[in-house]
Amino acid sequence: MKHSDITFSGKSGVKYRFQAWSLDTRFKPLAAVYIVTKRAQDSSTYNRASHDSIYIGQTANLADPFATESQFDCFRKHGGNCICIHLIEDEERRIAAEDDLLALHSTHCNQKQRINRLFDVATEQRAEAVRGKVEG
Repeated sequence: MKHSDITFSGKSGVKYRFQAWSLDTRFKPLAAVYIVTKRAQDSSTYNRASHDSIYIGQTANLADPFATESQFDCFRKHGGNCICIHLIEDEERRIAAEDDLLALHSTHCNQKQRINRLFDVATEQRAEAVRGKVEG
């Protein structure tokens, strides 16, 4: 079931417009950045909803499973009931948008991904430092 659209901003200030769908939606094979959220409707108007970000990711094919069983367990634990999608065909742009969103939004289920990225950055920085000493 499709819900209303929502805009999420990245750390860079770029605003990304997402389509909000129920988490059990089956998609066509489309490339996208996605945010799994806990969507709650405002009971006074039913026209507005709030979204608590649970997981931010990207995929080349929304028709494929976009999470592991342990990630789905984390989504359920935190009340995940909505997936917001922003279609981007180009892989580099998808990864950049995902990184931009992760840099600003805290999520419940991206911790391991963040640690791995920090480790990758630190490893690359050490490798550059070693190359600089060897070349210098």
